[in-house]
Amino acid sequence: MTFGTPTPATLWRSSQDPLEQFRRSVPAADATVLAAAATRCAEAGRSPTMLDPNDLPVGPLANFLDDLRAELVDGSGFALVDGFPVDDLSLAATECFFWGVGLRLGTAVSQSVMGERLGHVRDVTRDDPHARAYRNRSELTPHSDPADLLSFLCINPSSSGGVSRFVSSATIHEELREARPDLLERLYRGYRYHRLGENRPGSKPITEHRVPVFSVCESLVSCRYVRQYIEVAADEDDTISLDALDREAFGLLESLAADPALHHEFRLKSGEAVFANNFTVLHARSSFEDLAGAPPRHLLRLWLSTEPKRPVTADILHFDGEPGVPAVQGRMPSYETSVEVQ
Repeated sequence: MTFGTPTPATLWRSSQDPLEQFRRSVPAADATVLAAAATRCAEAGRSPTMLDPNDLPVGPLANFLDDLRAELVDGSGFALVDGFPVDDLSLAATECFFWGVGLRLGTAVSQSVMGERLGHVRDVTRDDPHARAYRNRSELTPHSDPADLLSFLCINPSSSGGVSRFVSSATIHEELREARPDLLERLYRGYRYHRLGENRPGSKPITEHRVPVFSVCESLVSCRYVRQYIEVAADEDDTISLDALDREAFGLLESLAADPALHHEFRLKSGEAVFANNFTVLHARSSFEDLAGAPPRHLLRLWLSTEPKRPVTADILHFDGEPGVPAVQGRMPSYETSVEVQ
């Protein structure tokens, strides 16, 4: 089988490319125009997701955000940005500020069947024990999201845990090519995905097509990987089987993602945001705890669609209507399953 070749900029590893190389700081002086606009909109009670660039002008911050977008779309696909003015703004104004940043980078898309385009990442398992991963406190294994770009802005870190891990899926691709091309071939073949109850009416709960972990379109290598969706599909449909070679492929991919020489690991602080390209970067998170009396872990999240679109094969999409998860009135991102992926 002929494999694709990732672009050089996407081939980073922590042993050669230190975290500081990916760190940027929001220029405080350049952020004042957007901060003032965000405050006005918040004080007027306007919903962030109803605001457009005319409501939230970025002013001199434009150059910083355009450079950030170029890094995410055409460069390494990864950036850690500090200096968001969360301590100087109300939560409502911070939401507007973050939304304004997103408007400059792309178009926000739905993050679940609830249709939210500005997500709040926090533990809600006291009310919904089967809440989807971003709404619980358990560990999240390496995965990508069904959008072009993702971003998390930290409002409050957790009391303990909640360590983020980001790794170049392009680098993992090359490691697999070198060590086990037979397993890489399996990953190119792909797997059927369960949609965990977030399929739109008329759409099947499990994809009828195989979603490739790695694929090539117009010479660009892209990755899509959510192991839980693969495992639940095989668990619930007797016609779907995963053999020893498939599981070996998952194991090696995830062991590479856990290799300290490849990934960057950090715990987001208040005012820090992380940005990544879902097609070239995988992300994971350790479990976390919110202690009584301390502010609970709270992140804002954006999933963004970019223009022009990255060329990808049609079978890499596992939700009808991507990018994003289609909104379905009355549904919640909650699904009971006995499958646990560690």
